[in-house]
Amino acid sequence: MFQNCSRSSFQGKIVEIPGLHVDNFEYVEFTTPRAYFLSHCHSDHMQGLHSPYLLKYIKEKNIFIYTTELSYAIIKDITKDDTLLDYIKVLKLGSTLVTLEGIPEKNIDETYVTVTLVPAGHCVGAVMFLFQTINTTVLFTGDFRINEKDIYKYAGLHDVAEKPIKINTMYLDTTFIDLVYENFPKRSQSIDAMLKEIESCLLTGSGVALHTSAKYGYEYVFNKIYEKLGRKVYVNEDRWRFYRKISHLVPGVTNNDNETIIHLCTKRNEKNHSTCIPRNYPQFLYIHLSAMKWMNSNTFKPIQRMSPTRVDVCFATHCSRSEILGFVNYFKPDKVIGFPNPYIEERGLKRGNSLREEGKLESMLVKRFCS
Repeated sequence: MFQNCSRSSFQGKIVEIPGLHVDNFEYVEFTTPRAYFLSHCHSDHMQGLHSPYLLKYIKEKNIFIYTTELSYAIIKDITKDDTLLDYIKVLKLGSTLVTLEGIPEKNIDETYVTVTLVPAGHCVGAVMFLFQTINTTVLFTGDFRINEKDIYKYAGLHDVAEKPIKINTMYLDTTFIDLVYENFPKRSQSIDAMLKEIESCLLTGSGVALHTSAKYGYEYVFNKIYEKLGRKVYVNEDRWRFYRKISHLVPGVTNNDNETIIHLCTKRNEKNHSTCIPRNYPQFLYIHLSAMKWMNSNTFKPIQRMSPTRVDVCFATHCSRSEILGFVNYFKPDKVIGFPNPYIEERGLKRGNSLREEGKLESMLVKRFCS
């Protein structure tokens, strides 16, 4: 089984465009970055962002970090040195021309890169980056989740004739490439099932504790609870400091405990929630949203009742294996570089078969080897 790393194995370099780095800000002493890009604000994609080495380098070289407005807002909220903000440039969805300065001593010419931002469906502010130069087209997915049937809707990944663009290299999120993660339920299915549990709980006067697997990426959940049940989710002051700045995007959260008995839990499996929400309740329904535990999820319902007071919900913000294969098969890039796990073609599978056939072949080989 592959490892799902809390720290991405991607080292940041887009090899096809020298000096262009994405989602890793380490090793400035050994590399020569000409521009940085940040797809989203999860810690495994921000390694080195707040290091003094990075700040010293970008100040000396006068180079910039490009990201979305929402990611900029998150960085502004958490950074301890506002000087970093002077070297961040906000990009909007769509295309922007970015100039990478030449490095004469390394025989690297000035490079013009058209950067297209495409929604990634992962967390607040998350995008994919499409990099295009006169020589190459590279797609960096970052962490993403796109339903196979919806790919055609993404204009930034199609040409003027609405055909899939030709991608030379695809840097691909393979967090759930393992065979045991073949399918995940749609997020809407998981949320609908979860809402029924919450609604039943609210009728008894019990509190609800939501525990998430990441700091950001569950805004859709909070908004759906508010939309369907009319209850906001209480978040602590630390989280509220950011959410209140984007309240138009996340109307489903509040810092007023008098408004709700649903809260975002800061303690895993904690029975006493007094550190999470000012008012305590005699009983809580603990709801854990995650994807990692849901192996072979096509055999499970979107939720599992673990005990009378605990429900686990399958809520994936990354593509399942079938969605990964469908995405690659749709674009048919010349080369795929997977992270944090190797993509299947990197492990010796032959070209020629469809990706789905390759997946079936691999499954047969695994079963034979294990039997």
